[in-house]
Amino acid sequence: MAEIAEASFSYQQKLEKGDKKVVGVNCYTDTVENPMEILRVSHEVELEQVRVLAQRRKRRDRAAVEAALAAVVAAVRSGGNMIPPMIAAAAAEATLGEICGALREEWGGYSETPAF
Repeated sequence: MAEIAEASFSYQQKLEKGDKKVVGVNCYTDTVENPMEILRVSHEVELEQVRVLAQRRKRRDRAAVEAALAAVVAAVRSGGNMIPPMIAAAAAEATLGEICGALREEWGGYSETPAF
């Protein structure tokens, strides 16, 4: 990790000094004709997605979701292949957050230590 951090830092320094040329970033920037339009998602879209997710969670079979997540954790503990139980969990309508949460509870979260 230290080598990656060092290489990233070195690359960024070369880029900022102009030793490393990247078209459109630090050279030939005036050839971009039209400014890019930034996608802005309205708050209403977020609220609608939250509502749809809540409805979906109400309709699904909670016992099947819990069993599928337990199978994912069992695969983790046994050192087995985790892909089939994860696919089964997704088929049971477990959310990505729930699947990741089950793994996080088993393994804990990762937080990279700052290198510089």
